Amino acid sequence: MADMFTVASKEFADMVKGKRFLILIVIFGLVMTVAMATIYIQVMRLMEGIPGAAMPRGFLGLITFTLSGTMSYFGPVMGLALGCDAISGEREKGTLKIVLVQPVFRDTIINGKFVAAASAVSLAIVFSSMVNVGIAIILIGVTPSVEEGIRMALFLIFSILFTMMYYGISIFFSTILKKTSQSVILGVTLWALFTFVIPIIASLIAFTMVWPIVTPGQEDSVERMRNFTAIVEGISSITPNYHFGKIAQYLLNPYATTGGYIQTQPQTQPQPIQEAAPITTSLINAGPHILLLSIATMLAFFASYMAFTRQEVR
Repeated sequence: MADMFTVASKEFADMVKGKRFLILIVIFGLVMTVAMATIYIQVMRLMEGIPGAAMPRGFLGLITFTLSGTMSYFGPVMGLALGCDAISGEREKGTLKIVLVQPVFRDTIINGKFVAAASAVSLAIVFSSMVNVGIAIILIGVTPSVEEGIRMALFLIFSILFTMMYYGISIFFSTILKKTSQSVILGVTLWALFTFVIPIIASLIAFTMVWPIVTPGQEDSVERMRNFTAIVEGISSITPNYHFGKIAQYLLNPYATTGGYIQTQPQTQPQPIQEAAPITTSLINAGPHILLLSIATMLAFFASYMAFTRQEVR
């Protein structure tokens, strides 16, 4: 155990001191700052000219959804970037042989790399998110409630899990492939497949199945839209990105389980109060997606673990 933490501390120091890590944090921070500033300007324009108008309900929710959208791209990129040369890079430098001749077990090395990556990913996501949310709170002048804080914390935890799943995939490619460039290409290809290709294919399939040539008496927009959504989600559910998106939906929007929505327009007339789902209900609804994302992360780690511990190093 002590050896594993020794490996982890060295790997963690190398990660956080590297230019790659710092560049990722800066890019994430800039993207979030621009996104939040854009939302702030849009809402201020909507409220302009309406004296006494209340801040739209869910404006903080809009910020967290912006964080969700950004995280769905930033998380995989960070995971792939940190893991693409975890093994292949050391193999190319010749340092892997030197490490393996030391009295250190292979499982200690791979476990240490995962612990280091989890620590670095947690630091990057929590620090960047808290700084940007803090800036948003100052701009808006609204402090999130305790429940909103808990929902945000839970979302960040699952964002770390999502990122580590891609790290596991990346380090697996880094182990079985000889060159880092090959690992990067294959990792980016898989990310693009999960993020863009499969959702587009799902939409095309759903469109051809739900919207064939319309004949009189067959028009039913609401039913067709439900069928379209069901087909798209059914096909997209094979990707981890889909399940992360559903987790974010349930955690960041307390009205997602009650048929509600986030109000984005300023209200000048009293509106009926809509009951928000408690955190426990949101977690129950997100439970299947949390389970599947956790299984995918464990499988990625297990595949990397088995590939590295059984591989011959020449």
